[in-house]
Amino acid sequence: MPQKVQQHHRLGTEVLPGCNLTQLTTQQIQEFKQSLWANGVVVLRKQHLTASQLQEFANRAFGESGFKYPPQPLDPDIDPNLQSPGVGILGNPKTNSPEILGKFAWQWHHDKDHLPRTTGLDMNSLYVVMLYGVEIPAQGLDGQPHTTEFLDMVEAYQNLEPEYQRQLEQMSMYHLPPASKLGAEVPMKKHPIVSTHKVTGQKGLYLGSDTSILLGMEDELSLAKQFWHELFQRILEGTPVYAHVWQPGDLVFWDNSQVMHAGVPYDASKYKRVALRVGAVDR
Repeated sequence: MPQKVQQHHRLGTEVLPGCNLTQLTTQQIQEFKQSLWANGVVVLRKQHLTASQLQEFANRAFGESGFKYPPQPLDPDIDPNLQSPGVGILGNPKTNSPEILGKFAWQWHHDKDHLPRTTGLDMNSLYVVMLYGVEIPAQGLDGQPHTTEFLDMVEAYQNLEPEYQRQLEQMSMYHLPPASKLGAEVPMKKHPIVSTHKVTGQKGLYLGSDTSILLGMEDELSLAKQFWHELFQRILEGTPVYAHVWQPGDLVFWDNSQVMHAGVPYDASKYKRVALRVGAVDR
């Protein structure tokens, strides 16, 4: 079993206590981004935001994404303040439905969903995800406080034996968009397993998800999946898992060049969970 911790020397650092996200100065935004690159996962607490305000901050802090979001009519069963183009809703936001949106995120992965699909963006681009907790379940299926789990992939690399580090530095994987199945129409991009962060210069591991295909195993998909799971299990056994315990109003940012994450299941027949998600590339 992996070691789980609720305090980590890097991941989950609280930034700008007492600040209102919609009123940050340019200098505060720069301080926030420096902390994000330094720590991998940062948290702003006690925020009160609409979906459009969250998207506006993403544009201000990281620049216009350029991702194309087809217009969608407002869902009458969801608060209009929670809806905006480019903002995803995770959880079970509909009052009369226990259907959970985003259950695929309950497995370990890096969030770089737009990168394989978007021309001109390499897989090492600085893809940041922000997740805003509006309503939080009292607990997960494990009976513990509701969390999202993170792995520090810089630490994971540093924990490996030098010889194994050198072996992995010679390897690359093909990555697919989430929930994709291999096929001629599905875009794939190559990324080294060991990559250098574009801001910090630190080396870390990038695994994508278990749909990633080791270069040279394109025609042996079962072996590619086995390789991924064996490598990930080795990392999981040697690297503590940071479990962020959610509070309503938490806004968690993570740098997908540095961390993997996984959602934790909860009982949607007992609890409501509403979280707003925005992804952005720092240009």
